[in-house]
Amino acid sequence: MSCYKKVLLTGATGLIGKELIKPLREHGFDIYAITIDDINSDNDVNWIKCNLFDEISVKQVFENIKPEYFLNMAWCTTGDYLSSDKNYDFLEAGINLLKCFKENGGKRAVFAGTCFEYKFKDEPLKETDELEPEKTVYTYCKNKLHEIAQYYCKQNGISFGWGRIFYVFGRDESKTRLTGMVIDKLNNNEKVIIKNSDLLKDYMYTKDIAGAFAKFLDCDIEDTVNICTGKTISVGDYVLKIARYFGKEYLIELKNEKTNQPKIISGDNTKLTKEVGYKIQFSTDKAIEDILKED
Repeated sequence: MSCYKKVLLTGATGLIGKELIKPLREHGFDIYAITIDDINSDNDVNWIKCNLFDEISVKQVFENIKPEYFLNMAWCTTGDYLSSDKNYDFLEAGINLLKCFKENGGKRAVFAGTCFEYKFKDEPLKETDELEPEKTVYTYCKNKLHEIAQYYCKQNGISFGWGRIFYVFGRDESKTRLTGMVIDKLNNNEKVIIKNSDLLKDYMYTKDIAGAFAKFLDCDIEDTVNICTGKTISVGDYVLKIARYFGKEYLIELKNEKTNQPKIISGDNTKLTKEVGYKIQFSTDKAIEDILKED
């Protein structure tokens, strides 16, 4: 497929970002990706070494590329990210990126948000539901970027979309995340203790999240779209599914300890499937199989 649409992508080396290359190419995008790492030789991507927090360098990148599309996936999601001051840096950087996009003829931007912006409830969360962004620095800054970006785009004739991501799992996850931790322990024949196995969550595979964002970017649907499966699975059942592929269910210990976490976090994905038109490609079992298969 010949490429004719320039997109500038941030966060391209992240857990979700690295899966975006394939679907963006399939949608006909010519991909320009900003990274602070050493330049990758991937022929499918035009890699640009640039620090997102360096306003002068960012301005030069946009002036050189003049992308029609902008997909902003970059944010801090490790360590103490819920309370980290880095969130304010990403908020400021996001606004600057958008201004540079506008100044160089940008037409459509899609940014990654989070389901944690919502005020949680037992029913599936819809895009129009009440928000509770001030619960953490992370959610406050995410929501504030959404508000500012949406208003800015409206004032400047830019089509804007905000994708609220629910629970994520993918290949080569950090050992500090659930999936990475479970796989690492099972590989080493270590016991896995899940303290809150009864919690219900809407887990979506990174390849589906990436596919959903590529489809979202390539349509004209605006404002918020939930990026989720619309289904829940208990944390315990999810972990057991991984253990079955190892044949090591005996290493899993499930507990139901008291917690302040919501009993259920589920999303309504009607807008994603009906309006954006994205079809979920991976069941939980198929995704786990894909994660664990040899390259």
